[in-house]
Amino acid sequence: MKKLLMIFTLSMFLVLAACGNGDDVAHVEYPVEYFNANVTGSTTDGETLILTIDGEGFYPMTAEVSFEGGAMVGFEITNHSESAEWGGVIIDRGDIQSALIDKWDDLDSFDVAGYSDVDADTGATATAEALEDIAVAAVEHYLEYYAD
Repeated sequence: MKKLLMIFTLSMFLVLAACGNGDDVAHVEYPVEYFNANVTGSTTDGETLILTIDGEGFYPMTAEVSFEGGAMVGFEITNHSESAEWGGVIIDRGDIQSALIDKWDDLDSFDVAGYSDVDADTGATATAEALEDIAVAAVEHYLEYYAD
């Protein structure tokens, strides 16, 4: 009976070990709250870490921000209700997202105090600020949980 119990215990250990996450990804309990945005999840696609983040301009929005090799490489708004004439325009245009990716292509130079210099010329200030807040939350989260 002891032998059977030992075999069962060893088998369960091996099964649980095999079910573990093979990726070298930190275990994080979501959501993680930041100043004006919440990181609600993370996934990996090969070498790319993708964070899902909720923010709010005039209305709630959801983004996926990607990191690879210690740099922000992608920033996509996956869901929003910003107006087509104002906030929706700058989201669709993608200028702010691109500027934020360019700004933090090297996270060694990340400085949250200087992030708000990304230009929003549409008058949709709340949307522009929400995009910046999402990016800052993404970088802070990446640096806290995933950076080497």
